[in-house]
Amino acid sequence: MIKKLKNNRRTATIREKVRHGNCQVWSKIKFMKSIATILKGAAPALALFAMTQCTTTAGVSSADEKTFIVGPQTADCTGVAPMKCLQVKEKASENWTNFYTNIDGFTYEPGYEYVLKVKTEKIANPPADGSSIKYTLVKQVSKTKKEVAANEKTLIIGSQTVDCSAGAGRMKCMQVKENASESWSNFYSHIEGFTYEPGYEYVLKVKTEKIANPPADASSIKYTLIEQASKTKK
Repeated sequence: MIKKLKNNRRTATIREKVRHGNCQVWSKIKFMKSIATILKGAAPALALFAMTQCTTTAGVSSADEKTFIVGPQTADCTGVAPMKCLQVKEKASENWTNFYTNIDGFTYEPGYEYVLKVKTEKIANPPADGSSIKYTLVKQVSKTKKEVAANEKTLIIGSQTVDCSAGAGRMKCMQVKENASESWSNFYSHIEGFTYEPGYEYVLKVKTEKIANPPADASSIKYTLIEQASKTKK
């Protein structure tokens, strides 16, 4: 009788251990299934988040960088006051334009043409007389020596012509000067290759050539357009 009771107790203990072990196994299985379900639901969101982050980063880096070509000479220009402007363009086929601000980290040396990679940043609440964009040098790609010929000069052409008198009679003269601080003077000749449009101020690079035995009522110098550096509405 005692032996049978002991066997029954031993059997009950074994059954309890088996039942408890099964419960632990099922609990672990349920837990793993729950984790798998959560991960399955979160996977698309995580993938979308990763794609968004990559897209955003790529967009910022490309949109905030530009390549500038900087010319070998500055030009007279007027911002808040008369000043010297770098001549800048983004493509070799474009005309030079006046650059009224500076590029942080870049030291300009006249006589050299530069290719620069720059970063642009919008300035919150910029001053009324300042640029709304900050330019910072990322990399100086190249610096090339450019020789300026002795027979080349820069002319600033005014936005209006005036009545004037030459040897042949009355005519319309363009208003020209070589420096922004100078007064306008009448230009009695013409510039080959240049088409003037009233209402615009131009900065031109021209070649000058002396004319042998010019007519008495004509200029002794021939002017030929090399490059139109800028054209500004006035």
